[in-house]
Amino acid sequence: MKRIALISLMILSLGLAFAQLSCYDIQYTETAGPEGTYPSPYNGQTVTVTGIVTNNTYGTSSTFPTSTRFYISDPGGGPWSGLYIYVFGTGVQVGDLVTCTGPITEYYGMTEMIFQQGVTTVQILSSGNQVPAPALIQTSYLPDPANPAAAEMWESVLCKVENVTATTTPNNYGEFYVTDGSGPGQIDDACYLYGHNWSGITVGRHWDRIVGIVDYAFNIYGLNPRGDTDLITTYNEDNVVVLPDAQLIGNFPNPFSGSTDIAYNLKSTQPVQISVYNLKGQKVRTLVNAKMGAQLHNVTFDGRDDNGKLLPTGVYMYKMTAGSEVQSRKLVIR
Repeated sequence: MKRIALISLMILSLGLAFAQLSCYDIQYTETAGPEGTYPSPYNGQTVTVTGIVTNNTYGTSSTFPTSTRFYISDPGGGPWSGLYIYVFGTGVQVGDLVTCTGPITEYYGMTEMIFQQGVTTVQILSSGNQVPAPALIQTSYLPDPANPAAAEMWESVLCKVENVTATTTPNNYGEFYVTDGSGPGQIDDACYLYGHNWSGITVGRHWDRIVGIVDYAFNIYGLNPRGDTDLITTYNEDNVVVLPDAQLIGNFPNPFSGSTDIAYNLKSTQPVQISVYNLKGQKVRTLVNAKMGAQLHNVTFDGRDDNGKLLPTGVYMYKMTAGSEVQSRKLVIR
């Protein structure tokens, strides 16, 4: 009887190791792992998954211009529906329905299927399939520093942000930030050919919609357009929204318990004051009182007053004074 039970267990384990799963099955978890990331429940196991290719240019170079590493999605899209396939030279194209078998691993918090000799396979079942519609998310789902609880479900998913304005220019890594009013989110160029440089990205540039794949790298979630056609403006591309010299973007998360990050952007170096007030108009905390440089800034508010005492739950206002600009927002401690 023990031998039969043991054989049954081995058969069950073998079946699990090569289980036919969806991207949702592989990605969905509510269990936090090291450093606040959310590893797949199938981490370390070999699985089979079928999905539609949503991008085949991630991390491309002149040596491998297409079909290197790619992303797939469950046909219905939505949260937890994407997966990164780290396999080279497969020839897959966007819209292909593929079945992939291979080990699942966590690469610095990014869930992916990796290549293993004699194990990993990619089979193209059909081509020309409709790619799932991009899921609408807020820019604050892609914060810096990252908030895994808000962003993890969108990892490797084809998403879009709408009515966004650039709050920074691109840095040396091809990253810049935009906001839809909810908080800053990172746009990156990892789906472009290596060495790509953005053109015409200025503070105040507006887009009706930016579509891309959400990735997780260097502890930050970012939205990666698959090409210039994923940055969409329905009117004159030269139109820009003129931002004030100083802009209080907002805080995330909100409501919050523990801490929240307040984002603000400066177009020039200037003295800045940011303070928190209760609904009686009494100042309870000074967060910033210094000359700050021209860039996007974040300051953390830990829900305490100037004496280090935790503030009661409820609604508070925070105000930024910078030059002639005076702006305020509401936050909620819960």
